[in-house]
Amino acid sequence: PPRRGPSPSLLFALGCGGFLALAVVGVLVMAAFTGESSSVDDQAVLKMKLSGPLHEYVQETGLEDLFGPAPVTLAQHLSNLKKAAADKRIKGVVLEVQGLQTGWAKIEELRDALVEFKKSGKFVIAYAEMLDEKEYALALAADEIVMPKDAPFEFNGLASDLSHYPGLLEKLGIEVQYFRYGKYKSVSGEQFGRKAFTEPVKEMIEENLTVVFEHFVDAVAHYRKLEKEQVVKLVDEGHLKADWAHEQKLIDKLAYWDEVEDELRTKTGKKPDEKVKFVTSVRYRKVSSREAGIPEAKNTFALIYAQGLIVAGKGGGNDPFGGGDTQGSTPLITALRKATEDKDVKAIIFRVDSPGGAGLGCDYVRREVEKAKAKKPVIVSMADVAASGGYWVSMDATAIVAQPTTATGSIGIFAVIPSLGGLYEKLALNDETFKRGAHADAIIGARKMSDDEAKLFDDELHASYLRFVSLAAKGRNLAEEKMQEVAQGRTWYGSKALELGLVDKLGGFPAAIALGKEKAGLPADATVKLELFQKKRGVLEELLDKDDDDEGSPDMGTRIFAQVVKATGVSEALRRVPYFAPFARAVMAGETTFPMVEWREDFH
Repeated sequence: PPRRGPSPSLLFALGCGGFLALAVVGVLVMAAFTGESSSVDDQAVLKMKLSGPLHEYVQETGLEDLFGPAPVTLAQHLSNLKKAAADKRIKGVVLEVQGLQTGWAKIEELRDALVEFKKSGKFVIAYAEMLDEKEYALALAADEIVMPKDAPFEFNGLASDLSHYPGLLEKLGIEVQYFRYGKYKSVSGEQFGRKAFTEPVKEMIEENLTVVFEHFVDAVAHYRKLEKEQVVKLVDEGHLKADWAHEQKLIDKLAYWDEVEDELRTKTGKKPDEKVKFVTSVRYRKVSSREAGIPEAKNTFALIYAQGLIVAGKGGGNDPFGGGDTQGSTPLITALRKATEDKDVKAIIFRVDSPGGAGLGCDYVRREVEKAKAKKPVIVSMADVAASGGYWVSMDATAIVAQPTTATGSIGIFAVIPSLGGLYEKLALNDETFKRGAHADAIIGARKMSDDEAKLFDDELHASYLRFVSLAAKGRNLAEEKMQEVAQGRTWYGSKALELGLVDKLGGFPAAIALGKEKAGLPADATVKLELFQKKRGVLEELLDKDDDDEGSPDMGTRIFAQVVKATGVSEALRRVPYFAPFARAVMAGETTFPMVEWREDFH
């Protein structure tokens, strides 16, 4: 037969692919030459614009110049402030805050960094078109807080609105059986497993709310030079306007942005018709420490992030339920091993911002931390939350540092066993089970467990809880009896966790670095640079959204379930469910237990 050439459709596809590749390369090359410069004008002002999520870590992809810069992380903001304090070209900082989504611990860390920056003699002005309590707690560090007249100013206290989801899950045809150890475990578990909170969990929520509120009141009293009783009285008045805040001396000035610019001209020696020279956080992060006037550090500490739900494997992946990527144990273990083997690395800073995880992932990471600690110091720096599985991966470190409002501990375990029979009916699936073994179908989700099966499962869960307590006692060098007292699945905030021996020191990155130097035998004044040890995804990996070991897109069952959820009309409600996305994905993949996930507080 005659030889056939490539089909027109194939040639077309190859041509499009080649054109796309050339276009990407061309744009990247152009971006390299025309991208935003990192140069800084004299008499400049660093503009810190904070809105939306405040990320701990954002994985670089190589496509930032093509599709826009990655968000500025907390560590980059902290580095910017340290550089700006030394940089003779920077005269001060303008902090713009609006719609900031973060926890109280990150607020404290940024506020401490702003206070440290002011020791350079440079100014900090905070400007906001609206402020809530968290944002105001950050703005407190400024020399001057400015808002427009009649702007929203929320100063009416803290609250947390928590919903229970078993009823909602029942509407989807999912019935759950809930197990837990200890008595305070857990807010997230009881949101999925009970229709109301038990008294111990209510007690924990109330006491933690009190801790956060008292920290807030203390901060306002300290920075605004007011009595605590006066602050509480102002909170109880419940006002919501900047004009009232100005009258009560909670803010310093009512002014528009152009009036703030006039003040900045005066502070930077500009004429009335000259523009203020701003440098954004995005641009300033490109400025090296050396360029800012900071001598090159002589010692290297590795920086590794554990962020989000920790699971076995590589984590991440596409999520048809609307969010909630996971942190895989495999990349964490790889990074820890690489840092341990690197002779230039004197210590490891393991930054944890995680409410826990599922399966063996947390224990795999804990074991690797234990092994790394035998060779060099591993200092855990806790962010907003390092509780339950987040504490599990931390407890074997050389030392642990947390902020006063870091949610930690939650040494406990729970499981949610879903029965999907009702869901199968909604999907019109005729489910037939074949088995060998009396209990082979006990936890596959096709039916509820019998009383005997439930008891066996509960006994084994209890054994896992006792192992958690035992490992925590060993890692923290405490007697098991003592650890049992502070465990019970209870979430503690950093200030109390320090008293109980769950952490070693209060603070953020600076405190962790100081401990790292101490444990590594370095002098207190030794200079240290943090080197990120996480893997960067390549351009093609990002374009294809696929790692070299990617297992592919969600299976058909998962996609059908996602469409059923959407068709019910409750998709928006489900977005409020803490970690529903990874929960649903894991259920459809056959995962049945979620033993180490703690609720991330949201007092606002």
